[in-house]
Amino acid sequence: MALASEVIARARTLLQDEDSVRWPLPELLRWLIDAQRDIVLNKPSAKSDNRVISLVEGTYQAIPDDATALIRVVRNIRSVDANGRRVGGLAVSTVARSILDAQHRDWHDGRTNRFKKEARHVTFDEDDRKSFYVYPGNDGTGQMEVVVAITPGEIAIAADADPNDIASYALPIGLDDIYVTAMVDWICYRAYAKDAQYAGNTQRATLHFQQFANALGIKANMEMLKSPNFTAGIKATASGDA
Repeated sequence: MALASEVIARARTLLQDEDSVRWPLPELLRWLIDAQRDIVLNKPSAKSDNRVISLVEGTYQAIPDDATALIRVVRNIRSVDANGRRVGGLAVSTVARSILDAQHRDWHDGRTNRFKKEARHVTFDEDDRKSFYVYPGNDGTGQMEVVVAITPGEIAIAADADPNDIASYALPIGLDDIYVTAMVDWICYRAYAKDAQYAGNTQRATLHFQQFANALGIKANMEMLKSPNFTAGIKATASGDA
């Protein structure tokens, strides 16, 4: 995994400020941290974790507090043994909520649709990725394996390190190396935006932001095509099944 010092060094080269005269190293580090967060905001799978979560009674379920977005629900889990090995249960399929609503208008009501330990379907709203719904509703004893997005950890130099020495920033970044270029572009965008009053810097800032957005936008569009909700909507519309 790349180091923060390597990412910042690349940005300093593009900024033609390799001695950090105009943009101090602590400032570039703050923008690197912002870059990681913005990447995860626009592309949740950039920082993900596979978890087993306990379900609560009912159809509504929430992801763990330290997660930022639901990426995928994998399966029901029957149990987790002492060694952490997961004993799988029934597979689940992601369906469009409109299909459940149309075919089972009372699916949230445990009096008419008996809640069970294992779910057959899940559905979630792309605009609310911190929660999802299960069908049938859970009886409060179920568990599920899910993939969630998490926030990259903070990057902080040691308290006794020299903040003006690039070697002090030889710390692992929170994302895979494939996002290094995007992070460099974000840092340069923020740097030039800060000095927008100087000739040409507004254009330079815009260029780096566009390159950052393009790097994520292309991938984001591809992920949309692979989204369980996207494919579930097509299949459900074609078959009329839930």
